[in-house]
Amino acid sequence: MKGFLFFDIDGTLVDSGSTDQIDEDTKKAMKQARANGYGCFISSGRNRKGIKMYMEEGFDGFVYADGAGVELYGQEPVLIHVDEFLVQYLMDIVLYKYKGEICPWSKEWAYASKGIYDNFQRMSRRITDSGKDLMKTMGIRHLEERDPQDLILSLDVEFPDRESEIDFETFLDPCLEYISTSASYGRGGICTGEVTMSGVTKGSGARKIVELLGGDMKNTYAFGDSMNDAMILKAVQYGICMGNGAEELKTIADYVTDDINQGGIEKAMKHFGII
Repeated sequence: MKGFLFFDIDGTLVDSGSTDQIDEDTKKAMKQARANGYGCFISSGRNRKGIKMYMEEGFDGFVYADGAGVELYGQEPVLIHVDEFLVQYLMDIVLYKYKGEICPWSKEWAYASKGIYDNFQRMSRRITDSGKDLMKTMGIRHLEERDPQDLILSLDVEFPDRESEIDFETFLDPCLEYISTSASYGRGGICTGEVTMSGVTKGSGARKIVELLGGDMKNTYAFGDSMNDAMILKAVQYGICMGNGAEELKTIADYVTDDINQGGIEKAMKHFGII
């Protein structure tokens, strides 16, 4: 491969506030990039079930659950799960100590506490063009339905205020990785983050993909919009932030392209001579 292109989904490939579909111009740009010798890879915080609907869109591989899942097309995945006792610990402190919300993600399911479950329902109602049930597509279940035998790859967390998030970070177990995504969203003061095992990020997932394919990180590009994309934008040679992305992410990106609905991906590919 001449190069490796990594794409976040929500806010980058898909305007998930209104649709679950990749627009045709972006599909054409990716098809041209592949014809020019570049590999195209998804890099998402979603689990495997949540990205399944995009797997036949011409991608060569997938990074999911913030890097806890790495999979080349047609091959068995490499998975890094969070130990069950740590999952229980996180659920206890987030729900009861901080009165927050939590959503553990396994390979196929997301087990959401009430606030996050309700938020997914609201999002699902906003997406009307495809006629699909987003809750079913993404495998969203109530937290009470979780089977402890279903290995957890990552966890989304929400805190009622910044003070709670800061306190959480100060004594988080060192074998866990925490990425604050609060700067990515305007949620009325609610602070958000994502938890994986230590060292597991979208950036580590990208490095694993390139290693599996015998490539060079000097030929890598990543597109993102949220702060959970920060580590992959830093890991690759060229980190690209969407025009609609978080302001903090723009400060670390190598290039800021146009908005998702203004051909941002296609314009960035043309800027870098990919197409």
